[in-house]
Order: sequence, then C-alpha cells, then structure tokens
Amino acid sequence: MHSLIFSQTTPIYSCMGIFSFGGRMNITLKIKNNMNGMESWSEPYEVAVQEAIKAPCPTITSVNGSDNSLEVTWRISKLHTRCRVRYRMATDKWTEIPAYVLVESAEKAVYTIEGLKPFSSYIIAVSCILSFGRWSDWSMETTGTTLESAPSRPPDICYHMETVNKQGPHHLMLMWKALDVYDAHGHILGYQVSYTQTKHPFLSVTTNTTDLKVVLVVTEDELEVTVMAYNSAGGSPYSHLKIDLSLHQTLPSVRRLWVNSEDDRLVLHWDVGHISLPVSEVANEWATDAAHPTSSHWKRVNGSTRSTVLKDHLQPGTTYRINVYPISNQLCGPPKSIFANLEYGTLLGAVGMHVVDVTKNTVTVQWEWQRKEVHPKVLRYRVMLHLGEIQVESIPVWPEVWQHTFFKLRANTGYSVNLLAETSNDNISREIIQIKTHIFEHNEIMFTFCLIALLTLGLGVFLILSRTVYKTYFFPNIANPGASVVGRWLLESHHEKNRVKNVLKLEEFLVTDLSEENGFVELGQERPPVREDGIFNPGSSHSTLNIKYIFIPQNTEYIENTHKSNRENRDSSLMFNNVAHIENGQGTHVENCQGSLLPESTQIQCNFDYIKNKHTLEK
Repeated sequence: MHSLIFSQTTPIYSCMGIFSFGGRMNITLKIKNNMNGMESWSEPYEVAVQEAIKAPCPTITSVNGSDNSLEVTWRISKLHTRCRVRYRMATDKWTEIPAYVLVESAEKAVYTIEGLKPFSSYIIAVSCILSFGRWSDWSMETTGTTLESAPSRPPDICYHMETVNKQGPHHLMLMWKALDVYDAHGHILGYQVSYTQTKHPFLSVTTNTTDLKVVLVVTEDELEVTVMAYNSAGGSPYSHLKIDLSLHQTLPSVRRLWVNSEDDRLVLHWDVGHISLPVSEVANEWATDAAHPTSSHWKRVNGSTRSTVLKDHLQPGTTYRINVYPISNQLCGPPKSIFANLEYGTLLGAVGMHVVDVTKNTVTVQWEWQRKEVHPKVLRYRVMLHLGEIQVESIPVWPEVWQHTFFKLRANTGYSVNLLAETSNDNISREIIQIKTHIFEHNEIMFTFCLIALLTLGLGVFLILSRTVYKTYFFPNIANPGASVVGRWLLESHHEKNRVKNVLKLEEFLVTDLSEENGFVELGQERPPVREDGIFNPGSSHSTLNIKYIFIPQNTEYIENTHKSNRENRDSSLMFNNVAHIENGQGTHVENCQGSLLPESTQIQCNFDYIKNKHTLEK
C-alpha cells in the first residue's frame, strides 16, 4: 500500500488549503507491506505549488503547406506566453524548432516550418508554457503534406536492342527506374520519351507513357534518346542516351527462374550465371496474364540478390506473368518470363521424359515443359540417376533446361532415371525409365570393322605377293615351244624345198634410151603377212618393187631359156607408179599385170614367173 503524506511548516486548516497558489509543502511517500506489516518511508520532497503548475495543452487547428514549407496554426490559453514546435517524417526522429514561438494573440498562434521536402508528409506537435510553472504536454500529432514540385532528377534508363533481321527495323526496348519519392517531388503522371536520328537531327519522334517500359520500332543504327518524368508541377531534367548499334553489346537474360507460393506472397528465385558485364540491378515486373494488362508493377533489387518477395498488388485466383530483367548500367537484358499464382506458384510442369541417346559411358534424357493450371506446389524438379538402390547423381532442372546427359557410367550396366517433383511435404516421382548402357561405343565398333577389313586386305595382298615370289624362285616359267613363233615356223615342212635363195639383182636392170630422165627402181620389203590367230606365216613371204620408171628390152629370150624348175615358186610383186613396156622405142602395156596404165601415185601389182638376172644392156 502506497500513501502520500503532505506536510508544511504552517498549520493546515484543510486539505485544499495546502494547494494554494503561493503555498509550499513537503511530500513523503510511505510504503506498507500488508503481509508482514512492515513500513518504509521516503525522504520528504519540498514542492512550491507555483512552480509545479503545468500549462494547459494547446490544440493544432490547421496545417497549410507549399512545396517546401508548412504553416501550423494552434489554439492557446490566455495565460500561455510562449510555445515550441517539433516535426518529423514518418520514419525519422523528431526535429524541434530551436527558438520558442512567442504568443502574440490571446487565442491562436501561427508558425511556418521551412526547408521541407516537396510532396512529403510530416507529423507535427506543439507545446506551450505559462509565465510560470511547467511546459504543457505535447499536443495531439497532426499530419501535414507539402505540395508537389517538378522532379529534381532524371530517371535512370537502360536499353535493349533486338534485331528482327539485318535489313528490317529494330525493336528498341527502353526501361527506366521509377523516381524515388524524395526525387519525384509529387505524383508522377507519366513519362515523355523522344528519340532522334543522329543523321537527321530535325526528325524527332515523341511518345508518352505511364509505364516504366516502352518498345519502339526504329530503322536507324545511330539514335539519341531522351526520357523525362513529369507531375502536376512540371517535368524533370532529361536523361540522354546515345545508341550505336555498331558498338552495341548484349546482356544475356537470367536463368533458373522459378516462383514459389508462400501464403499471400510470391517468392522469386533466379540466377544471372557467368556474365562478363557486372549486373548492377535486377528489375522484376508483374502484371495480370492478359493480352493488354492495364498496368504493371515493378520492384528493383541489387544485382547481387538472387531472390525477392512480391507481396503487393497480388490477388488470389489471378494468374500473373512475371518478367525478370538483368541490368548493367545502361544495358538491359531480355526478359525471362514465367507464369504463377498465389495458389500453386509456378504454373509449369516437366513431363514426357524419354531417352535420346545411350552409349558405353553416357545416357542422355529429354523432357518437355507444359503449362499446368492445377498441380501441387512444386518447389523444383529434379532428374535423378540410380544404380539399383544407390543414387548416382541428382540435379535440379529449370524451365530453360529440357535435356541432360549423365557421364562416366559403367559399360553394359543397367540404370534407372527418375524425374522427381519436390514439394514442401514429399517428393513425387513423375516418371522412371530403365536404361542399359552399351558394351562398345559406336566408333569402337566402326574401328573394329575397319581394322578387320584392313587386316583382311593386307592378308590377301600378302598371300598374292608371297605366291608370286614363291613361284618366281621355286617354280620359274619354262618356255613352251608350241607358243613360240620361231618354233612354229621351223615346224612347217614346206621350208625344206625352199632352201635355194633367189635374189633379184636390180643392178642387172639398166635403163637405156631415156628421153626425159634416168629411170630407177626402188625395192622395199613388205611386212610379212600375219594370220588371224596372230602367228607369223613365213611361207608366204614376198617382195615389193616400187618402180618409178622401168624399161624392159625387146629381146626376152632370157625368160624363155630359163629352166622351169627355177621359175617355180618365185613370186614377186612389182609396184608401179607409171608402168610401161618399150617395144621398138614405143611404150606398150605390160602383160600379165593386174590393172592398166594408171595415173601418178597409183600402185598396181604384176606377177612374173621369173626374171633371169643375166640381161645386160648397154647404157
């Protein structure tokens, strides 16, 4: 039990008498323990009633503002002499005005707070004091908002150029970050986007949008782009961006994008991979899955972040299209998109796993991704390889991955591949495939076939060469007389009666009485005739006389006196260019000739029984 004991040096006539305006008293606190009856007393505390009086609390009646100040008006007591003012933003600490506000009116006081930020809300409180006593309690907090002013800084923009074809137009995507509330200085009504062709600076195209992204169709390779944000008070400074496609760099999109649903929010996961350019920020955009969504919502996180939580502007039963953009200074990567809702998270499922290739040491499987509106909440998908009951390998798969190859497997061994869906409660096995690796690789089989073929060919060549060498050294070729031309000629019997040589000596034939020019005789040996079987027939040999001019004497007794036996089997051929027989100085036809007198360069053949080489003519 606590008790306050009031006492004073002068007599006390009533309890109210000790609280007079000019009174002084001592106050003592007594504490009694009702359990054991023990009591304790504090030291007396002397109080002057006039100094202990607290002033009544003022009341703020209005707050009016401009873009950088707030005018505060409050109602006061007649006895108030001065007041103090403090203010703060919602997340800041209190800031108190260092100077007191002197009360000049008996009913209200006014003070203007300067140096505030445009379009910002402030919490304000005031306190007053009488000419004596203590300060009043702070008044009830009142909120005031400064007016808008033109944005103080330009938006940060980045771009991504997508070339449809080399000769056609380009799709230029411009994206910028929403201005911070402290820089926007008001509610941003929209953005003005303009681009100018560098080669034609007087041709400019301007468009307005309320979104944080715009896609332009451009035909030039060199452009200058400007973006300006505006509110009801004016426009911001311009952001300038020069684009040259010849120096354009590309930034790849994010990978391994997946969305999990947790209560009334969506948790995004992604990875930027190994990108040569540093990723400064990652922009997340989500909008309803409609052909033309009314608006998009944006959230930006640091480039080193690999996940974020979306909890604003989400409604149950609504499907959202989520785009994730990597950003590196003024470069944007293409968006990576995924569909999700609050009930199931990502609306995708891996199905249709099948084997693509099997070798001696590898297995390649492939699957498809299909959109699924209703399914369990899948945290991720995995592809697992088992050897019997032993897990050999397990890898997570993402929507951009549709194939995987397991390496370093045993040859001629049976494995099982499992497509697994991981959930928060259990793992659901989607598909299982039994696979057996090959004994040999395809190239090993081809090499074996080629090696066998080469060995067979080499063995055949070796056998042929060995047979030839063996036959040459051990079984040499022996001449066959029956196949010899000379041998067959010697075997012919008619050569026995043709042993006498008969030679026609042309020097016995002398040309006389040439009226024009000396005649001469040319003798040439014809090629021996050959039979149809290619064997030379020496028994039919004959000679050919090529004669320019020949004069035969009138007296031919040498022919008649020749022995008949010597005239047998004597065949000669006389070939004439101009053939003539001179009788009494006149030319006559030669008898027994096959043909008549022919023109120059014509050959005829005459057959004589025999010409005895004894006739001599005088020149």
